[in-house]
Amino acid sequence: MNGLIIRKRQRPNAFLQILLLLSFFSFVFYCTTLSPIANRYRNLGGEEEKKLDKDIPSSHISISSPTISPVAATPALKEVLKRDSVVTPSPTFPPTKTTSVLVNPLHNVESESNEKEAIECQLEMEKYLYPKIYQWVTEKVPIAVNVKVIKNQYHVIFNTGYIDPDIWYNAKYHCNGSNDTATVLSSTKPGKGNLIIQCPEAIQYNKEMLRTVSVFPRKGWNVTLYETELFVRCEQLDMKHFSPPDTSIGMCTSLSGKGKVRDIALQWVEYHKLIGVDHTWIYINSDWDDGKQPERPYISWIPYNLNIKAYDFANRPWTQRSEFFRVTSQVECVLRARRMGVDWIIFTDIDEYVQIVDNATISEECQPVLKQLLDTYYKDERNDIGGLVMNSIPFGNNLEIEENPNKSLLIDHVYRNKINPKEARWTTWKQIVNPQNVHNYAKQMLGGGDVLKEIRLDANRVRINHYKEVNKGVGVFQTENSDDLVEDRALADNYHTRLVNAMDTEEK
Repeated sequence: MNGLIIRKRQRPNAFLQILLLLSFFSFVFYCTTLSPIANRYRNLGGEEEKKLDKDIPSSHISISSPTISPVAATPALKEVLKRDSVVTPSPTFPPTKTTSVLVNPLHNVESESNEKEAIECQLEMEKYLYPKIYQWVTEKVPIAVNVKVIKNQYHVIFNTGYIDPDIWYNAKYHCNGSNDTATVLSSTKPGKGNLIIQCPEAIQYNKEMLRTVSVFPRKGWNVTLYETELFVRCEQLDMKHFSPPDTSIGMCTSLSGKGKVRDIALQWVEYHKLIGVDHTWIYINSDWDDGKQPERPYISWIPYNLNIKAYDFANRPWTQRSEFFRVTSQVECVLRARRMGVDWIIFTDIDEYVQIVDNATISEECQPVLKQLLDTYYKDERNDIGGLVMNSIPFGNNLEIEENPNKSLLIDHVYRNKINPKEARWTTWKQIVNPQNVHNYAKQMLGGGDVLKEIRLDANRVRINHYKEVNKGVGVFQTENSDDLVEDRALADNYHTRLVNAMDTEEK
């Protein structure tokens, strides 16, 4: 053949061709059919929750963004939804490995993160919750608000102020689809605003991410599935930036508005720092204004605009709408303090000042008066106390005497009713709460916990000076004239100069 080598053309191996075709079709079948099913059941978990596919319409599983009827929504809500329509997808969590078991979820938050990231997470959660709240209220199910981690266990906060509380306090709650039912923490006043569930010990923070909570109300009822990853992400950042160590006495409040109201809040913070408060958390129930609030290392300003007034809750008192935000932020603050090991957490509004009157036995020579009071009288018996209750005494101006009632500090309004404070009616009051004994608190009342004993403090020793609409007189709900009033300058004389100096020092 003239030295030429002629190669015989080889035919492809038939067996190999068949094997490749089978592999290809198997891959297509897995991607289009098996993988979605596997992912869904991996998220749901548990035999009981797997029944969702055949028993429950998808519209009753709260895992997708709701479709809002423009007829049902109020004008205010329409504006919110229009403004935030581009930010309603399912929440995201910092990238993790494919397995749900984590060495330490906190490591998912970059070490270089700063407080700005914590604020941004809260703002993201606000926008995520706007349409979700409307959906949950429409479906008459609990409103998921946040997640807190206490002693390595996940605690999920729900608001139940608009629904039948008995149904939901007796429901079953499953975390991550576990067959183990979560614990509903005790509450003496169901329906007063908050419901807290504690995930089973098998689902611990340092081992597993809390991704879903499913709620089974009663046999035959629809099941609601809540996504929780964004809540956990914000809680991780809260631990880094809103939870300063070595806090013994903390204070919480909520407010709406910008500008002047936040300057008034600064007076309130600086005064209570002078008497012994270590750190203050202020929840903002209005649009965030990019750090224009006064910044101090002992203040955490937390975006928390649930925009509850945008929702039209038929047949519900206006007081429930106004209190929705406050009671929700209060229970979250209690659980944060419980997680941090804080000894006491005080709840007042920014026009309410704690006054320690008992100067005969308490002196500021050793330590601030509030710290000394709590250490001297209540440190040893703290384990047996849920809260210390302080009566509220209205303060303001005597309009018949003062020609120019406008003053630079609230504490300079020195007139009150001349009745002995100890004998004043208990119409409003506030509390110094022991968060290690209490886990549920709403608007002045201890709602649930291990020890709920309350001690009413003598208003001649400890009280709240309430500077409500001071330029209208004293006690806007009373009909007091000049003869009914007495000048009480104790707090103003003791703290005016120090408060002015504290504010000037920080501004410089």
